[in-house]
Amino acid sequence: MATTKTQDGGQKYGVTVQVAALLVITMQYVQSFVTPGLATVRAAYAGLGIDTVMIQQIQGIPSLMAIFGAILVGILERYMKKKHILILAMVLMFMGSLAAFVPETVEGFWLLLATRVVLGLGRGMIFPMASSFIADLFTGKKRDQLMSFKTAVGGISGSIFQIIGGMLAVLSWRYAFIGMLMAVPIALMIIAWLKEPEVKPAGTTADGKKGNPLKSITAISWLIIIVAGIWNIFQFSYMTSISLAIAGVGLGDTGVTGWISSLQTASCAVGALCYGAFLKGRLGGFDLPIAIALEGIGFFILTHVITVPAYAVGTILYGFGFGLLNPALILQLVKVLPREGATLGLSLLAGSQNLFQFFSAPVLAFLAPVLGVAGIKGATGIESSALANWNVAWMLAVVYFIFVLVLILIGKAKAPQLIAGIKTPAPAAAEKMEAHEDDDQS
Repeated sequence: MATTKTQDGGQKYGVTVQVAALLVITMQYVQSFVTPGLATVRAAYAGLGIDTVMIQQIQGIPSLMAIFGAILVGILERYMKKKHILILAMVLMFMGSLAAFVPETVEGFWLLLATRVVLGLGRGMIFPMASSFIADLFTGKKRDQLMSFKTAVGGISGSIFQIIGGMLAVLSWRYAFIGMLMAVPIALMIIAWLKEPEVKPAGTTADGKKGNPLKSITAISWLIIIVAGIWNIFQFSYMTSISLAIAGVGLGDTGVTGWISSLQTASCAVGALCYGAFLKGRLGGFDLPIAIALEGIGFFILTHVITVPAYAVGTILYGFGFGLLNPALILQLVKVLPREGATLGLSLLAGSQNLFQFFSAPVLAFLAPVLGVAGIKGATGIESSALANWNVAWMLAVVYFIFVLVLILIGKAKAPQLIAGIKTPAPAAAEKMEAHEDDDQS
């Protein structure tokens, strides 16, 4: 797809490049093919002493390894083209499909887990690359719009992959892993259509010398990275607890869990689409606290109104808030980072989120009795630790809401670049250039 030059010398990319940039995020959700098939994997290895906890590590290990994959991107970008890093990440992810060919033995199971290590590294590399390509190739309103659509595309693709994976797993647990290869056509479109950004690697000086890449990460950037990571402890509790909560309070079987979980995916996609289409820039700079408030209200409903309709409402509110929060965080981080430091900053954001996500369960288990919410019972009288976790989440959502709100108010008064959608003051010339970019790319 040919490109045209804008008056400021930047590139205006066509539809195929935009589509390719959005498709990158779908690769992060390739492992969703496997999620529905965990029960069939457990059945296959049941007689070999492989317990349920080990089976769960089939999905747990990729989340842990994603931390290292995200960090690896920040290192590799100093020596490789971004598109080559992306291709490497996709190759690593597809190597995860080799799990389909391991024998049903104890040794085979360990080989299966080894493929998940490799897949996790690739998955961790995908997230920062998906955001980095958009940040590097586009500017102004188009960049903000695509960054929001990225979250929606990711959620929708994950749902589709999960449905297909469930159908394949009925035939055999191996087919769910082979199903990951269905993403090959998507990978080929990305390789063919995506352009290589013309951006210097992080830490590169004006004369082309390589310095310390971490110097490109400002104090404000670190604040956003840490704030986002800590919040993920509580945010992630929905994904880890929804099935346990529904079973624990006697609301239904896995079928009920399935359709309620699908509401979360759908509402997340709607939230992200709404943010990119018309909410961005219309929330008065209060994007983050509004998103946190919606998630917190969702958690409150989930813990205090134990009915299927209430769980549907709570899930929708949580999902919509989640859909607003992710693009708002990424866009804010991109705004306060120098362009050459975008990939490294986004890699650190991904690493922070995955790290705190990994510790979500033990942290919540520790905080629940401390806050006096351990052993909460639902309407049926059945005790549910999942509800205790969600009670911690909504309580701390209140604290986080106040914290972020204070930062925003301080930012509005003293330092507009602090957080939450407030633009960094720029020289008059830069402001004119940004305005032109917005007009030219809309």
